[in-house]
Amino acid sequence: MGYKVLKILLGLEVVLLFVQFWLGMNLNLFVVLPLHSPQIFSSYSGGYELLAHIISGAAIFVSAGLILSYGSRLRSWRISALSVVGFVFTIVALATGATFTLRGQDTSLSLVMAMSLLIVFAIYLSEYFLVNGLQVAGRDFR
Repeated sequence: MGYKVLKILLGLEVVLLFVQFWLGMNLNLFVVLPLHSPQIFSSYSGGYELLAHIISGAAIFVSAGLILSYGSRLRSWRISALSVVGFVFTIVALATGATFTLRGQDTSLSLVMAMSLLIVFAIYLSEYFLVNGLQVAGRDFR
């Protein structure tokens, strides 16, 4: 039963990462964040887009934690390793995104955030196909 839950979580995570990417590109191209008091989201144009980006990032973080939890319970070191690396890069993306928003919007932080998101996307997509392949082969993670 664990592999079914893990597949659902991985599919949800990939969809959330795509939504996060779309929201991030929208913010990057069409929203100008104020350099002073960026914590007040509704005081400028685009504040709700930033809030949606933050909420989807929090959902990605929670889902990554659940993937780590389910992935570490299964008997596959590959699944466990991918889950750990995906969770670590999720934390990197979250931390650089928060730092980018709250500290002057350095473009190098934006690049690290975007690259971390792409790495997490690739990891969770490959983990999804690995889980699917193990399930089809009937190995059930042993």
